Amino acid sequence: MVEKKKKEEKKDETVNSAVKELEKNMFSIRFYPVAVDEQTKEDAIKNIKRIYKEGNETVRQLLLFMLHENISEFIEFRVVHNFEFMKNKNPDADPTRLRMDIYKKMFNYNTSIEGIMEIISILGSLDEGNDSAKVLTYHYARLCAWESEASMLLRNAIIETLGKSSSTYALDALIKYANNTDNERTFNRLSRALEKWEGRLEGIKMPDSKKSRYRKDLKEVLTSKFGGSHYG
Repeated sequence: MVEKKKKEEKKDETVNSAVKELEKNMFSIRFYPVAVDEQTKEDAIKNIKRIYKEGNETVRQLLLFMLHENISEFIEFRVVHNFEFMKNKNPDADPTRLRMDIYKKMFNYNTSIEGIMEIISILGSLDEGNDSAKVLTYHYARLCAWESEASMLLRNAIIETLGKSSSTYALDALIKYANNTDNERTFNRLSRALEKWEGRLEGIKMPDSKKSRYRKDLKEVLTSKFGGSHYG
């Protein structure tokens, strides 16, 4: 009983240590480019990938949650964060605190399109199983629900990232999107992502029957016609 308790305590300590390191590195990414230089940001990304690879399931899920939270900033892209807006949102907050909150919205990397694009890329690069691909398709679905240049850019970034993934969930999602979209530009993007999959499918370990099915599905999409254009 005592031995079991010690093991649990050690496990908790390991998780807590990993979480603190993750938070530190996430701060380094969010604070780029104003308070952190590019090398510090790149080092933080490397550390995050290492922690994910070495961590247990709890640590991995926490990192996925953190990345999800940062990507979710796109929900406020329609908002201009001025003092009046922040005051209405937090009427009891101290004015100094409100100004600090505005500075964060102005300067944090994850409140910009390019910042969220990079976080999408980080998420896709974790690529252990299907978890990261599922988080990406979650955000893809939300971004499809509103039409703007910002949402289109982020959707394209997700398609690009899914095209580089080794998760078969990502491949399944891309094929379904391509088979059902009525948007030619989206189809073109999906086709390019699927071409990347076609080029490396043979090198991915999976049952021959499954690989044969993917060959067939990819051929159907990549040789199909859309709006008079031919992708193949």
